[in-house]
Amino acid sequence: MVYKLAIFVALAALVGTVSANVCTDAGLTTTDGFIPHPTNCSMYISCYGGQPFEVACPVGYNFNPELLKCDSKYVCVENTCPPTGIVYQPVEGSCTDYTLCIGGAAYPQQCEAGLSFDPATLKCIPAEEAQCVDNECDPAIPPPQFFVNPFDCTIFFICDEHFLPVEFQCANGTIFDTAVNDCVLGDTCPTTETTTTTVVDTTTTTGDTTTTEETTTTEEVTPTP
Repeated sequence: MVYKLAIFVALAALVGTVSANVCTDAGLTTTDGFIPHPTNCSMYISCYGGQPFEVACPVGYNFNPELLKCDSKYVCVENTCPPTGIVYQPVEGSCTDYTLCIGGAAYPQQCEAGLSFDPATLKCIPAEEAQCVDNECDPAIPPPQFFVNPFDCTIFFICDEHFLPVEFQCANGTIFDTAVNDCVLGDTCPTTETTTTTVVDTTTTTGDTTTTEETTTTEEVTPTP
């Protein structure tokens, strides 16, 4: 009896820490489900029987409101905007996301493909110039996980227990080889060269109409270091 009372008190305390109607507002009165926490993105609200319960994600995870689950790759954007003015802010842990602040309100933004947000210039610049490295650690893949710095093959990363990358440097005269996940002898990073060739296949004329068909082929060649 004491054990059941303790559980009831604990659940009541959890319910009291969040708004009593958040599940009702989300349409989860009779259906169980999850919704984002209103103030802490490393937590979420579990709606059970129409009642809200606070649940914490594992360390290193944030609640992804699109996937409705804890996600190590989801970047939590907290409003750190100044109360007035227009300001651009980088998002910690992301190469492409940034925040546009207007009058204290935060508006999440993202650079176009091939660009990264530069904290120094507060602009989207070519990714090769920014040399920002995304977190490639995947919770769905069992450890160990390795990935190389795409801009410097002497630097590689190992994913820790929280699926966060830890940087390591190869010894002088060696580069990281993704085929063996180790540093090997070499001093030149492999590069990918793209060659595009356009070939005109056929030209046909019907009445006053001339039609030309072209075939474009693209070949990628990766030299051996």
